[in-house]
Amino acid sequence: MYTPIGPAASQPRGMASLLHWKAYFVVVFVALGVLFTASSIHTGQSATSVSVALPVANMQTLPSLASSSSSIAPVSSEVDPTLAQKVGQMLQVDISTVLYGKNRNPRFALNKARVAYYAKLGIGSYFNSPFAGGPSRHESWTADEWHDVIDQIQAIYAQHNAVPAIYGIDTIHGANYVRDAVLFPQPLAAASSFNLDVAYRMGEVSAKDSLAAGLPWIFSPVLGLAMQPKWARACMKHFIGYSNPTSGNDRADSVISDFELVNYYAPSFLAAVHQGRVKSAMETYTSVNGEPVISSHKLLVELLRNDMGFHGVLVTDENEIHQLAAEHHAADSDVDAIFTVYNHTSVDMNMLPGLSDVANMTLSLVQQGQISEQRMDDSVRRILQMKASIGLLDQYNHGQFDWQDKDDVAVTDAVGSAADQRDAKAAADESIILLENSPKLPVDAVSPKFTLPIEDPQASVFVTGPLADSKAFLCGGWSIFWQGTDNSTLIPHGVSVRDALNHTFANVRYAEGVDTTGHVIGNRTADLALAASSTYTIVVVGESPYAEKNGDIDELALPDGQLEYVRALTAIHSTNVILVVVQGRPRLLQGAHKLAAAVLVSFLPCEQGGQAIADVISGRVNPSAKLPLTYPQASGNIHLPYFHRVNSECREGFQDCAMEWTFGAGLSYTSFEYSNVTLSDTKVRSNGTLTLDVTVTNTGLRAGKEVVFVFISQKVRHGAVPEVKLLKHFTKVSLQPQEATTVRFTLSAADWSYYRPQIGRGFHSVSEPGLFHAIVKHDTDCGRHPALCKAFHVDA
Repeated sequence: MYTPIGPAASQPRGMASLLHWKAYFVVVFVALGVLFTASSIHTGQSATSVSVALPVANMQTLPSLASSSSSIAPVSSEVDPTLAQKVGQMLQVDISTVLYGKNRNPRFALNKARVAYYAKLGIGSYFNSPFAGGPSRHESWTADEWHDVIDQIQAIYAQHNAVPAIYGIDTIHGANYVRDAVLFPQPLAAASSFNLDVAYRMGEVSAKDSLAAGLPWIFSPVLGLAMQPKWARACMKHFIGYSNPTSGNDRADSVISDFELVNYYAPSFLAAVHQGRVKSAMETYTSVNGEPVISSHKLLVELLRNDMGFHGVLVTDENEIHQLAAEHHAADSDVDAIFTVYNHTSVDMNMLPGLSDVANMTLSLVQQGQISEQRMDDSVRRILQMKASIGLLDQYNHGQFDWQDKDDVAVTDAVGSAADQRDAKAAADESIILLENSPKLPVDAVSPKFTLPIEDPQASVFVTGPLADSKAFLCGGWSIFWQGTDNSTLIPHGVSVRDALNHTFANVRYAEGVDTTGHVIGNRTADLALAASSTYTIVVVGESPYAEKNGDIDELALPDGQLEYVRALTAIHSTNVILVVVQGRPRLLQGAHKLAAAVLVSFLPCEQGGQAIADVISGRVNPSAKLPLTYPQASGNIHLPYFHRVNSECREGFQDCAMEWTFGAGLSYTSFEYSNVTLSDTKVRSNGTLTLDVTVTNTGLRAGKEVVFVFISQKVRHGAVPEVKLLKHFTKVSLQPQEATTVRFTLSAADWSYYRPQIGRGFHSVSEPGLFHAIVKHDTDCGRHPALCKAFHVDA
C-alpha cells in the first residue's frame, strides 16, 4: 500500500510544503512495527519511554465530487473530462514509454511528442524509474533531474489543457531511485528495531527526498505478514495475502481462510485506512484460495471498500489486468480481462508497462455499454480527489505550472544530508540482532568473558565471507535498481563491514573465501591459516540482492558452500568465530551457527549496516534488536509462526518442530530483569479495560535498550481454535545500569476479541467470556514463569 505524500503542484519543492505533507507517508510506515504480529499493536508508556503519537497532516477540504448521475461532478468548471479522457485518467504508464532509449540518449531525454500524445489521451499517471532495470551510463536521476523531467511533462499537459499527471514511484527504504538519497535498512530490518521513532524517521526522510524530486505518490510501505520464509519480496505492500504463497514462490497462490484474512492480514491495512488515512492502495499479483485478487469482488469490493471503508484510489500492480488472462488464465483475452475487472471490482487505475491498445479496448467496452460509464466515473472521481488533495488541480485550475520555490536549493541540498545519514545509522544500529554469544576462547575458568563485544582495539581480526566487503549486498533489492546492484560504488554513503572493521581494529586481515553461491574464492588453505592466526574470525554470509520473482529459491538453507566454509572456520579452535548473517529472509543455517562463538543476524541494514555491524561487534553500540519473525530450524516447519493455533503446537518435547530462534529473541550486552507484573483486576467486562504494570531493571553494567512485549492467550475460544499467543503491545525502554522503570499498558476489548470471518458484512468483533492470560516477554512459558504470566477472566 502507498499514499500520496505531498503537493506536486502549488509548492512541490518548498520546505514548508514538505513539512505540511510529510505525515502522509509517515503515518503508514509505522506499520513496520506490526508487520509480524497477528493483530493491531499498541505501545505502552513508561517513565523513560512514551508512545509515539504520529501527526496526521491537516486535510484540505476537498470539493465534493460525488454524483448520482452518469457524469462525474467536476472539480471545477475546467475539469470535466470526456469519456476518452476518463479512460485515460484510469491508466498509468511506465515513464520509459515517453523517453528516448539508452542508445539514443543515455540520460533518457523526454520524447515530447509522445508526452503530447498521452496528454491528449488524458493519461492520468506515470510510474517507475527509467534506470530500474539495471546499470547504464547514468544510474539514476538527481532530485533536480527528476524535477526537470516532471516539469516538462506537466508543461506539455498544460499546453493541451490536460489534467496534470500524477507520478508514482517505489520508495521502499528511502528514496531508492533518487541519486544520493540516503538508503535506510530494508523494512524487515527496521521492524527488528521495534522502535517507532526509527520507523517514523525512516518514513519522514523518504517522504522529504521523494518530494524534493517532485515525486508525490510512493508505492509503499509494507503492510503484509511475514508468513512464508522463502518469499522473495523485501517489500510487502499488496492487498491482500501476497506474503503467504503456498509454494513460497513469488506470485503463487495463497491459501488463507477468511478467519485468517480478517484477523491476521487485514488489521494493518485497516489501521492504515482509519488511523493513517491513506489515499491509495495497490492490489496484489497473487490469487487467494484460487481466485485472482485482481478480479475478486469479495476482496476488492466487499472487504476493502465495504468492510474497511476505504475510499481512496486502488491501483493494480504492473500489468495485472493483462495477467488475468496471460498468467492466471481466468480470462480468455485482454478485452475479457478488462471487462471482468471493471465489472467485478473497484480497481481505479491500470498500471501498464506500455500503452498498447488498452485505452481503445477499454473505451470500446464502455461505448458498447459492457462497462457502465457510471463505473468509470466512480474511479475518475477518486483519482481526481487524490490529485486535488495534493494540490495538482489547484495548479490546473489556476494555470500555474511554475514549480520553482524560494526553498528549492535548501530542499534538494537536503537530499543525502549528514543528518539523514545519522538517522540511517541509528536505524541500522537497532536492526542488528545478537542471537548467540558464548564465552570467549580460551575460556577463563575463574572469570569467563563473552566473545562479544571485542573491546581490545589491538585485537587480531580476520574478516571474511561473501558479504564482508560489499555495501551493495547489505542493501538488497530496490536499491538504485529494482534488483539491487553488486556495485558498491553506487551506494551513496557508508562503508562495508571490512572497511568499518579496518577503522575499528588495528590488526585486520581479509579474504573473501566464498561467493554467495558457495563457490570457493582464492586459496582455502591460506584463508584457514589466516583464521588460525587470528584471535577473532568474523565471517559475513548471506544473499545477493534480489526482488520479486528473481529471488525465488528451491532451498531455504544458505548454499552449502557458505555453510561448509563456516564449519571449516569453526573447526579451528584457536580462533573465536563470529557469524554474521545478512539476508532478506530467514535462511536455514543447518546447524553451522551452533559451532560459532557468537551469531549476529540482520535483515539488510543497507548503507550504514557495515558500520553498525562493526560498532555492535566492538561494543560501541549495545544491540537491542529483536527477531520480528520466528526463525525456522528445518524446512519442514517453516509455516509455523509464533501465533500458530494450539492444535498445531509441537508436542513430545518439541523434538519434531523446534524453531532456531523464537519471535522476539535478541540478546544485549547488559541484562534486564522483569518484576512486579500486576494487573489492575482479575476480572473485566467484555467492553472494559485493565492496566498491566511491569517493572524492568537494567541489572548489568552497560546502558541498554529493551523491548517489552505483552502477549495475550485465550484458554478456550468457541468460535475458532485459539492461537498459542498474540502480540498485542510493545514498547522500547532505554535504561542506564541499575536503573529501573515501570511500564504501564492498557488492555481493552481489542486485546481479547477477534473478528467474525464474514467478509462483506463488516468487521464484527466478538469478545467471548472466559479465561485469558497476559504474558510478558517473548519466551515466557506460563508453567515455568508464572510471575510473568497473569490470568484474568472476561465476563459477558
